[in-house]
Amino acid sequence: MKNRENRGKMTLLEKYQPFLVNNTQPGNQPVWLSLSAAGWKLLIRENLTPFIEELHMRQIGDYLWVTDYADGRRKVLSFFMINDAYATFRWGWNFDFVPRVVSGGRLVWARTDKSIYTHIYEVSEDFSGYAVPNGKKQDISPQTGLSKFSAVCREKGFLNALCGGFLGQKNEQMYKAVPEKKPDARKMTIVSRYEIDAKKPEKGLAEKIEHHKAVFFYLLPLITEYYQAMDTYEKILERIEQNMQCNYYRLINGDNNAISYLFIEKRLGMVEKTFRNFEKVSFRETVRDRLLDRLRSIE
Repeated sequence: MKNRENRGKMTLLEKYQPFLVNNTQPGNQPVWLSLSAAGWKLLIRENLTPFIEELHMRQIGDYLWVTDYADGRRKVLSFFMINDAYATFRWGWNFDFVPRVVSGGRLVWARTDKSIYTHIYEVSEDFSGYAVPNGKKQDISPQTGLSKFSAVCREKGFLNALCGGFLGQKNEQMYKAVPEKKPDARKMTIVSRYEIDAKKPEKGLAEKIEHHKAVFFYLLPLITEYYQAMDTYEKILERIEQNMQCNYYRLINGDNNAISYLFIEKRLGMVEKTFRNFEKVSFRETVRDRLLDRLRSIE
């Protein structure tokens, strides 16, 4: 009976064979195989989603999981794509009362699964080389930060700067320095659809699946801590303040830090403070007027 059951069970290689890609030149023996995008999505759905569902999240996109709304906000876990084959996890919040700025300076709501948007988020220190500042508030010009970032982009390339090169600079005023991480630490934050052993693809696929699981569980304590530390809107405001001190998060979150901050303040009834803070933020004129109208409309 057991042998008949095993014969009927599909092996990993049989399941993923249609999705394995040889990226070497024709006629050359490959060292590594890779999964197609469709194969990667299948691997994630079957091997990561069941664990992520334990966080009371459901998958609503290929690389995207959310909770239901509670008090105007919901948790969002998704892939932070380095390129089309490598990614790390990012975790953050979606707010049903904070608009999103889209092309042409238009504002739209992000209140449904289809229109989901992560207004604010973080990635791990081991990936970015950055720790959230938690000391005295600093009044740092975004223009200064972006000009410094641009200089590193020219020197080391955009991807290197975005993923840690910029944050490797010793500038205590801009961020809390993090000791240089061992390569293995950063590797434990990144998943990929590449590098499956071509000689032993069954074993290579099993190792690929186990690495995806290992990365998730390596980052799970950070994800859990993040949401536990921000169980109220007041604590979310504090975290945004900390992230607004850092050029890395000012870059990847753009205006979303400031926009989310203002709309949360207004939701909490800090009306005068909201509009005082609004005057301190530089937005494009068309966006500024529309944001002001939306702010005024919040009860």
